[in-house]
Amino acid sequence: MMRTRILDGEVWRQRPFELPRSFSAPSLALDTMSAQPLQVSYIELQGTGDTIESIEVVYDDHRLSIPRRGEHHFHEDFNQPLTIQGETISISVVRRRKLRIGPKQAPETVCNRLDITIGLSPSNLPPNASPGKNANAPRPTTEELLNECPRFRILAVGQPGVGKSTLINRTFGIERASAENSEPGKASIEKELISQQNGRFVLHDSAGFEPADNVECNSVKSFIEKRKKREHVKDQLHAVWLCFQIPMTSHEHRLLDEVVETFLKEDIVVLQNIPTIVVFTKYDKLVSHMAMQNKADPDMAAKEYLQERCIDPIAKITGSTHLSYVAVSSNAGYERGRSQLIELTHKRVTAAFGSQPGALSSVSVVTQMAQRVSPSLKVEGLIAVGAQRYWRAPTDYTVFECLAAIHTDIVCVWNFNDPSQVSVTQLITTLIL
Repeated sequence: MMRTRILDGEVWRQRPFELPRSFSAPSLALDTMSAQPLQVSYIELQGTGDTIESIEVVYDDHRLSIPRRGEHHFHEDFNQPLTIQGETISISVVRRRKLRIGPKQAPETVCNRLDITIGLSPSNLPPNASPGKNANAPRPTTEELLNECPRFRILAVGQPGVGKSTLINRTFGIERASAENSEPGKASIEKELISQQNGRFVLHDSAGFEPADNVECNSVKSFIEKRKKREHVKDQLHAVWLCFQIPMTSHEHRLLDEVVETFLKEDIVVLQNIPTIVVFTKYDKLVSHMAMQNKADPDMAAKEYLQERCIDPIAKITGSTHLSYVAVSSNAGYERGRSQLIELTHKRVTAAFGSQPGALSSVSVVTQMAQRVSPSLKVEGLIAVGAQRYWRAPTDYTVFECLAAIHTDIVCVWNFNDPSQVSVTQLITTLIL
């Protein structure tokens, strides 16, 4: 993945009269630094400040318009990776800014920011990684899988304060949840939240169901139904986490309010065939509470409380057998709970999207790539990916060519935070192999 940022634009502000004006921001040239054609799987641009009217990518004498996904958000996925033959890509940005004319005063200069993320297709990596000259050298197994499904798509539902953002951060190895960047009241479940630190997952965030407010509930149902109808698996929902804070007997908040209870009782069918995990958060507080109650075994007491006060009530309301339950904490010492959550999620994803001998599920593998809490799940993914091809590779491939492809698969599955792709350069590959 290649990333850069543009800092540009001056806004002269005076009052009280406003005059809108359109202008074109300077184009950005990105040197591909490679004799090989660049394979681009997606382009995303997010800006701040003035309203962005349109964005175009200019390459090889072509101009491609990037569709708007939000007020300052533009994103385009390419089912077939975009092939860049030239040495540069230019990003042309047109913004609308306002010129205010009024009483004489010192002008104020404001710097607008545009974050650009360019996702490189795995098909771009083997030519750099392998010094072999065989044009028919084995391709990494992950190449085909990621072309079909480049990111694990998850919907997280939970009210503010339940620990949802921190859970996402810990599970997918990022510093902060993208949802926190949205202004209060303006978060949209439709918005794709993609972290620059982990390009293998996309988050859809819902602020949960407020008491006596059916708007968000209807929005969640509508969103899930629309995603079910998407043709391509990469655009479908791969998993849903329903997040609830564990209620304490010493506090007055309930596990479920009326709106949530109605959703679980009457609308849970909307989640049918979608891997759904009920996540009980802040489990550490429950264990501490049991210790303060002088329980002989706080851990066992916490488990019994969780079953009686949380799991059983939801199971009774839904009457559903397709829901799974996990208690987690984002604090140190409770890493196992997060591992259990992602391992259970992967198990349900594999069952839902199919992964059979000789035919790996792209969704199952990208789930393993996206998570960063369970090393054993990564190892399982490596074995599954490797067993697809390399043990029966034709004898006309050199050992180095096979090892180079395996190296690329290893890097893809482990999903290191490596935006410059250092781990698959010619030098690193040669040193390793």
